[in-house]
Amino acid sequence: MRVKFWGTRGSIPSPGLRTLRYGGNTICVELRTDTGQRLILDGGTGLRELGRTLVQEADALDLNILISHTHWDHTQGLPFFAPMNRPENRIIIYATSGTDKDVMEIFTQQMDYANFPVSLEERPGQIAFREIGEEEFTIGDIRVQSCFVNHTILTLGYRISHGNVCIVYVTDHEPFAPSLYHSNRVCPDLDDIVHAGDRRHVRFLAGADLVIHDAQFTAAELERRRGWGHSSLEYAVEVCVAAGVKQLAFIHHDPDRSDEELERLEAAGQAYARQLGSELKVFAAAEGSEIELPETGIALATPVLAQTPSLDTRVHARILVVDDEPAMMQYLSMVLMRDGYEVLQASNGYEALTLVRERSPDLVLLDVMMPEMDGFQVLRELRASEEFQELPVIILTALTAEQDIVRGFEGGVTDYIDKPVTPAVLRARVRRWLVSRENR
Repeated sequence: MRVKFWGTRGSIPSPGLRTLRYGGNTICVELRTDTGQRLILDGGTGLRELGRTLVQEADALDLNILISHTHWDHTQGLPFFAPMNRPENRIIIYATSGTDKDVMEIFTQQMDYANFPVSLEERPGQIAFREIGEEEFTIGDIRVQSCFVNHTILTLGYRISHGNVCIVYVTDHEPFAPSLYHSNRVCPDLDDIVHAGDRRHVRFLAGADLVIHDAQFTAAELERRRGWGHSSLEYAVEVCVAAGVKQLAFIHHDPDRSDEELERLEAAGQAYARQLGSELKVFAAAEGSEIELPETGIALATPVLAQTPSLDTRVHARILVVDDEPAMMQYLSMVLMRDGYEVLQASNGYEALTLVRERSPDLVLLDVMMPEMDGFQVLRELRASEEFQELPVIILTALTAEQDIVRGFEGGVTDYIDKPVTPAVLRARVRRWLVSRENR
């Protein structure tokens, strides 16, 4: 399989003398199998040059584009994608919607006359959209598994297998916990990962020949930019080492990062892998660069995902917000009601348990530090009942110490989010648990 990077930047294109080596276009990656099948990962500005190349290769094209999420830097190239302008070309765009709009509506709006001179409807190419969630499907004989990652909008990572080759593509993604492992472990393994979300992430990467992973920040930068939805290079290395990955191409380079800075980060990432006792190859993805992964034709076994829940569950959901601070209650309710959810409110644990039994919410957003009955006690009561063992419960708290996070997951919490929380992060994490079920 051949992997070619057509764009490697995140956030916004950054052309100029400082970015000549690693490139200034936003993310777009092309995969080609030895049998000639092709997948395109994301549609950043790098998609424009890829499209110009493709129309010179064949008179009729069957193209499949996997979009991680609908933020601009991952879709800016679509209006300029030349194959859309030829009627003989068939293009399927796979994506998940992070809003109450379906994916076709989102991309149609991007090319609305107020934003772009040629609308999507005016394109002569045969363009179709497929809205996906966490699921498994095939494109030709390529096997694709999609998994939600941790960003400020619903975002998918993709695990792509063809024969013996496995590539995982993850951008954008933020660590779920401040540290990957329990602090007192000498030789940690998968069970020693603090947050269930990070543990699941490692499983998704497991054994890949190549992982293309977000690493926009350093660890120090990430501390100042929590909630932006991106990884540090150190985290990307750690999860790849834990997952037994062979190569890590870090991507989504910060637009302010120069070529020289990326070279230093590449060396630091490689050194960190060695410090962790791993032979993992670490390198910065560079625009125009290619990687060859030999195919033998022997198919690898991959885990079977659960049946995909309906994405329709994201609308008309009922959410119970439990918090004893009136200002926080008002803030959380306002954010959720803007997305069309029905919001129930409880100011203490006893009231919360009553509302769960009487109103059957689809999800509970639960504070911990409350008088008389704290959030952990509420969680214990819920999980003691067979009726509520599968109810999604998200703890939202200022208690961010390792022991608190561990206590939450040992008690059966679905997710654990730090306060203060931005509206984008809150909306993304709530949506995720309304459309997917964690394999904890």
